[in-house]
Amino acid sequence: MSKSYITLFILFVSIITLSCTKKVDQKSEVITINNTRPINELKDLVLKKGDTIAYDELGTAFLNEKHEEEYLVYSLIMANKYKYKSAYYYVYDCLLLPFDRDKIEVDEKTKALALEYLLKGVELNEHQAMSALGDLYMTGTYVPKDTLKGQSLIHKSWE
Repeated sequence: MSKSYITLFILFVSIITLSCTKKVDQKSEVITINNTRPINELKDLVLKKGDTIAYDELGTAFLNEKHEEEYLVYSLIMANKYKYKSAYYYVYDCLLLPFDRDKIEVDEKTKALALEYLLKGVELNEHQAMSALGDLYMTGTYVPKDTLKGQSLIHKSWE
């Protein structure tokens, strides 16, 4: 074999070896499907700082990752510890989600707890809470039917 063939062979082997070598990332993170920050970072920001932007991102991440029920935990923390008004609506929503999705009747204690958080959201003028309560009054679901009150709340939610 000539020197040029040996040189080409060595060059070829070197290129293949270098191209097959991968850097291994020592840090493993769960990245959300919507390409926001890592989900563990969002959880920490919510738990430790009450970060409202991280909380909202976390809701999107849980929804996209099909773990929306886990949002209840962080909604309770944001409502109870940090008094974030949007979280009151999401506590209500998360509590009733399994019942609505599976078309199962809600037990009285869960319904009462969900409505408690919804009403607190309405007291804080949270738009989604007002709209949701308005819808409940319009249909008579969980509350006595009152279309005037329902229309009023729905209208107010758009202001």
